[in-house]
Amino acid sequence: MTARTGAKPLILRVLSRLAIGGVQNSVIETLACADRERFDFAVLCYKKAGKWAPRVEALDVPVHTQKALPEWDPYQIARLAQAIRRMGPDLVHIYMAPTVIVAASAARLAGVPRIVIHHNSLYADRHWAKRNALLNAWERRLTRDADTLIAVSRPVADCTRAWLGQASGESPGLTGQIEVIPDGVNFERFSNPPAHDLHAELGVNRVRPLVGLVARYLDVKRIEDFIEAARIIGAEDLAPESSNPVFIIIGGGPEEIGSRLKAQARASAAHADIRFLGGRDDLPSLLPSLAVGVLCSEVEGCPNTILEYMCARVPIAATGIASIAEIIEADRDALLSPARDPAALARSVTRLLGEPELRDRLTLAAREKVKAYDWENTERAYEAIYARVLGLEE
Repeated sequence: MTARTGAKPLILRVLSRLAIGGVQNSVIETLACADRERFDFAVLCYKKAGKWAPRVEALDVPVHTQKALPEWDPYQIARLAQAIRRMGPDLVHIYMAPTVIVAASAARLAGVPRIVIHHNSLYADRHWAKRNALLNAWERRLTRDADTLIAVSRPVADCTRAWLGQASGESPGLTGQIEVIPDGVNFERFSNPPAHDLHAELGVNRVRPLVGLVARYLDVKRIEDFIEAARIIGAEDLAPESSNPVFIIIGGGPEEIGSRLKAQARASAAHADIRFLGGRDDLPSLLPSLAVGVLCSEVEGCPNTILEYMCARVPIAATGIASIAEIIEADRDALLSPARDPAALARSVTRLLGEPELRDRLTLAAREKVKAYDWENTERAYEAIYARVLGLEE
C-alpha cells in the first residue's frame, strides 16, 4: 500500500455514486460534521461521481472515481484495488449491500486491514433474492469478515442477521458486531429557512391545504398509493367542507416510473388536484407550507423524509412499517396506516385536515422526539467505531 504522510488515519467511504438519494445525503451530512482533527476522509465512487460530488469536494474531501462494472468481475476488482492502494486508507467504510462484493474484495486485495460495512435498507427481496448462490456466498463471507456492520435501523439489522443465518437477539457470530446507528436531520437547515410561498408557486388560493409526499420515484415508495388516496378523498368527498386540498409530489427518478405516475394522476384529475414538483433542493423552505406530509413506503431503511417532516413541524400520515414505527409512535407522533392501503391512508389524511388540535398535538410530540436524531450524533458514533476498530485511544 502506498505510504501517506501525516499521522491521522484516512477513512475511505465507498459507494456507487454521489447521486441524489438518502444514502448520498447521509455521506455528505456526516462528512460536514466529521472530526477533521482526528481523521482524514476521502470518497470513492465505483460507478460515476454523480451530481452531488461537488458538495463533497466543497467540504475539502477528495472524490475519486474508478469505474468497476460489473461489480463481480475479477479484472474490475483488481483495478479498483489498485486505486485503493494508491490512496492508502487505514479503514474502508462501505455503503450498501450491492457495493460489498466489489469494494470489500478490492479493499482486501489492496491490503486494507479494517473494513466497516454499512447497510441502509432491507435488501432481502430487492438484492439478495435476485443474486445467484455463488455471489450470495461470496458476499456473505465478506460481510462476516468485516470488522463491524452498521445498520440504520433495527429492522435492517434483523434483515441482515437473518440473511447471515443468525436469529434476532443472538450474537451475530461475526468478526465484528451489528451496530444500529440511525440517520439524522440537519437542524440548522430547518431552523430558519428562506421564506417561500408555495401556494403562489402553484397558483392556488392559500386557503387550500397542501398535502405533500416527498419521495424518489421508486416502486417501494408506493407513490401510486398516494395518488389513489388523493382520488379517494375527492371521489368520496372525505375532505373537510370547502377545503379542496392540493396534492403535491416532490421528487424525481426514472422516467418510466414518472410517466406511469403522471398518467395515473391525469386519470384521477376529475377528483383530485395532483401536482408534480420534481426534485427540489429547497425542502426546508417548502415543507412549512404543507398541511400534511405523507410517506406511504412499503420498504424503508431509516426514513429521512419522516425526520424532515418532524423537524419542519409537518403533521404526518405514514405507513406503519417497522422502520417508520421505530421512529414515530402511532397516534402520539403521527397517524399510521397499513402499507398498500390507500383507503386507510386517505382516512389518516382527512383526519389531519379536519382536526387542528390533533395536528398540533402530533407535531409537538414529533418535534420533541426528533431532537435525538442529529447528524453530529451519527458521525460521532461512526468515529467511535473507527477508533475502536483501529485500536486508537479514546
